[in-house]
Amino acid sequence: MSRAQTLIDYVAEHHPRSVRGIDEARAVDPAAWDAIAETFLGWAEGVWGPDGWQARCVEAFVVFSSDVIMAQARYEADGHYENSSFAECNAAVYSQREVMDDYLWGVFITNFCWSHHMELSLFFRDRFLARLPGAPAIVEIAPGHGGWGVWALSNRPDARLQGFDISPSSIAIASSIAKAAGVGDRAVYTLRNALDLATMPTASADAVICSFLIEHLEDPGLLVANIANLLKPGAKAYLAGAITAAQVDHIYEFRHESELVALCEAHGLRVCETMSVHPRRILPRARFLPRSMGLILEKRG
Repeated sequence: MSRAQTLIDYVAEHHPRSVRGIDEARAVDPAAWDAIAETFLGWAEGVWGPDGWQARCVEAFVVFSSDVIMAQARYEADGHYENSSFAECNAAVYSQREVMDDYLWGVFITNFCWSHHMELSLFFRDRFLARLPGAPAIVEIAPGHGGWGVWALSNRPDARLQGFDISPSSIAIASSIAKAAGVGDRAVYTLRNALDLATMPTASADAVICSFLIEHLEDPGLLVANIANLLKPGAKAYLAGAITAAQVDHIYEFRHESELVALCEAHGLRVCETMSVHPRRILPRARFLPRSMGLILEKRG
């Protein structure tokens, strides 16, 4: 039995209310879903073993998904995100190793088990990964679980990656996934603030990946400036962000796709392509439409 089918069977047995969402994600592109799920779950099995990955990943995914629904409900009631500073989020999430580990494994599964994230995964694969230059030096800013960068390395055996994250959990999990995927020798993860990359060599990266960090920052312009500084002229970045989509550690409330576009353009990045997606189901009578947006950016020459 495939790992993808094992995942579906586990969810059906232990969390039947979550089956519909996974069915929606698979319906985006069944063949692609099977392939991506098999790949990501193969990495998870490499970390947790053939009998451990199901409970570890699925339970984290179900808890994370429930937490997001509750955060969105509070946002609907209050009209604003619940936290507004890094200090608050660090105390509640980032500094809590057990909380952060569960969070990251939950997010890892959303890449193909949330329908709108599945759409972004295809966008990332087909419109960004497929167009990387030869022997790319990739910088991943805040890799989180590390799946995006590991996916790039798995597709490109000539690529090398440097990842920077403020969370020890992220460094440990991303490193373990890279090792499980057989690309650990080409990935170096360093504990470092993503906004403190000014000492990195200017125009040193052939590609930058930064997925779902920008809404976690008090000043997202600093991140975009770092991306622009790192990219070689003509090189591309993949940036993903959340728009009116609440989580306990979302700080900066983007309300329109145009805000992300304007921010990138203001820092000398050309917006080549975008995709804005939302869940198939949202809260009844919702004022806010939770969206995830992917942008492919190019450093102007």
